[in-house]
Amino acid sequence: MGGMGGGRCAALLYIGGAGIFACRHCYRLAYACQREASDDRAARRAANLRERLGWQAGIANPSGGKPKGMHWRTFERLTAEHDAFVGVSLAGMAARLGLIKRRL
Repeated sequence: MGGMGGGRCAALLYIGGAGIFACRHCYRLAYACQREASDDRAARRAANLRERLGWQAGIANPSGGKPKGMHWRTFERLTAEHDAFVGVSLAGMAARLGLIKRRL
C-alpha cells in the first residue's frame, strides 16, 4: 500500500479531514515515545529493565535479586543501566517540581 504522494509503502493508512488516505509520515504523526520528555523515557526504560529482571514494578521500590539462570555479568550490566535510568528520571522529576535548580 502506498500513501498519497509519499511514495512509501505503509501497512497502516490514516484518513484525514478531507477524506484522504495517507500514511503517518504524510500526516506527520509521531509515536507517543517521540513526544515524551527525557526523564519520562528514562523511567519507562527503567520499568522495562525491572520487568526483565523480575523485580517489583516502580522505580521507587528496592532492587531485587538476580533472576535464576541469568549470567552475573548480564545482571550487573542491567542493574547498572537500571540505576542510571532511575537517576536521570528522578533528576528530571525533581527539576520539574522545582526541587533543584538546573545549572547552565
